[in-house]
Amino acid sequence: MVEVAPVAAQSAPTSAPQKPKPEEGHHVFAENRKGVSYDTLFGPYADGATRIVVTDPYIRYFYQIRNMMEFVEMVIRRKAPEDQVAIHLVTGPHDGDIQKQRELLESITEACTGSGVDFTWAFDTSGNAHARDIVTDTGWKIVLDRGLDIFQAPLRRDGFNLGDRLQDHRMLKGFYVTYVRQ
Repeated sequence: MVEVAPVAAQSAPTSAPQKPKPEEGHHVFAENRKGVSYDTLFGPYADGATRIVVTDPYIRYFYQIRNMMEFVEMVIRRKAPEDQVAIHLVTGPHDGDIQKQRELLESITEACTGSGVDFTWAFDTSGNAHARDIVTDTGWKIVLDRGLDIFQAPLRRDGFNLGDRLQDHRMLKGFYVTYVRQ
């Protein structure tokens, strides 16, 4: 017969871990840095929002649209299952292949079905759009000089590269972000 020693009872933690509070400020990120993700950059500012507008006239190529999908995924992961969030993208048309751009953006809309996120998008056809920002209905404006395009192209290692799956393992392009309370 095997005797089992009694296990000492562990006391429950007295408080939940604190989430970082969003604060106004300007931050510059150096080229080739790692350890940054959409979750750390945007998550605290998106928390509690029911409407988020992303303005980026350069969501045109596959990798840029993939970045938009990763932003949507971040919102889905952070929101409560019962919450509904509307994310609207305003971007510029890709003159080289507008049909492919439309198909990829619509694929995000379809992927969001049943997720609690309503993704919509529209083209700004003024031809004057350049600024990139994210605005939430909770009063935050996030100004981005590069928009969502903050990561360097991934190194290809037959699919076995952490940066392909985890943003904080990707190398950054140099960029800045400014958080403004409206």
